[in-house]
Amino acid sequence: MKRQKLALLCGMAALFLTACGRNDAIAIPDVETKENQPQSSDVKAEDSPDDSDDSEPKEKPPQSSGAKEEDGPDDSDDSENKEASGTETDMESPADKEPWEQAYLDYLDGFEASGSCTYSLIYVDEDEIPELVIDSGFEAGGCQILTWHDGVLDVLQTSRLYFTYIEKGNLLCNSEGNMGYYYDNVYAIKDGSWDFIGGGTCQDPPDGPKLDENDDYIFEYHWLEQPVEKAEYEQRFHAVYPEEEGKTPETYYIEVEMRSLLERKETASAAHRYELIVEDLTWTEAYEACEEKGGYLATLTSWEEFRRVQEQIVSEEKTAVTFFVGANRADRFGFGWLEPGTPEGYGMLDLYKALFAGFWLEGEPSYEGLTEDGREVKEEYVAILYRTADGRCYLNDVPEDILSAAPSYAGRIGYICEYDE
Repeated sequence: MKRQKLALLCGMAALFLTACGRNDAIAIPDVETKENQPQSSDVKAEDSPDDSDDSEPKEKPPQSSGAKEEDGPDDSDDSENKEASGTETDMESPADKEPWEQAYLDYLDGFEASGSCTYSLIYVDEDEIPELVIDSGFEAGGCQILTWHDGVLDVLQTSRLYFTYIEKGNLLCNSEGNMGYYYDNVYAIKDGSWDFIGGGTCQDPPDGPKLDENDDYIFEYHWLEQPVEKAEYEQRFHAVYPEEEGKTPETYYIEVEMRSLLERKETASAAHRYELIVEDLTWTEAYEACEEKGGYLATLTSWEEFRRVQEQIVSEEKTAVTFFVGANRADRFGFGWLEPGTPEGYGMLDLYKALFAGFWLEGEPSYEGLTEDGREVKEEYVAILYRTADGRCYLNDVPEDILSAAPSYAGRIGYICEYDE
């Protein structure tokens, strides 16, 4: 079974927000506690390993809390929130949205750390309304998974980040672990709310880690807090959750893109136009050239946008060209997209699942490389290139002046301008 590091949460929602980059006290959407809360599958607190934060609850799995739609934040300042998140465009009115879409948007409006998290839509139960995953990006923050049914929003807070689910099978499993303490908590959606249906733990013996004759760790197993042998634990776990069928969310988005999906059912760049220019310029010259044209060096902030640009590169038969795009690391630790209207841009590592994972050429970014004559050179700018062997594009870090580092690229350098039209 999947075993990853565990840090049990203290004040689930508060830690979630702290992990998203907030250390001050901030407001989160009010939720109405339901009577049918999940029951504990973990061992009692005294059986859990010591943690750096003694206040962390260790006797219960993450809890579910429901919120009636009318209890959500007042959206009278909705335009202010949209402007802050970079989504102030010709949005549909609330009347044009499905109730579940508006409920998710209302939740984000009251969630002050929303810009630091990544998002995905998944289908856990059998209906056609997706669940909204809010990934904090930090193990201690975990994920919040929202479900909506008949005007009621319910939130499941996971312990740490990892979970799998059975698509349309109405099962979700939060399996994690750390320092000799591991758990599996299985949930389903029942009567519109998250319902704990089974789970257990395995952990080191009370007197510390032990190894068997094969140098494998010896664990003590509990299912629903009752001691069991390993074989029985696995049998009972797989009886409630077919682990081999589990999957993880496929596509994550930054907040501005998720808001656009909920508001308009398309990404924020869906109507944008792109111009592919082949010219031997530096990154800075390309950046300025796009501004002079009334656009900006393209910022590819979703997989949908990335694939549209890829399709255009192929259709225009420019797969041999390395194109500058609007990202660099000149003023930040990692690379970031220089999105117009967002002074700090979008850090790719900060929003890893939405902006980094899967986009980059294998082994990149490397942050430095060698020129064609063997000199070391910094690579602090980003380009998109097409790899024929894979039939797709990748991001790669490159020097500000590719031609000076690699004269053989003459005639095969370009840039992509993006236009909000």
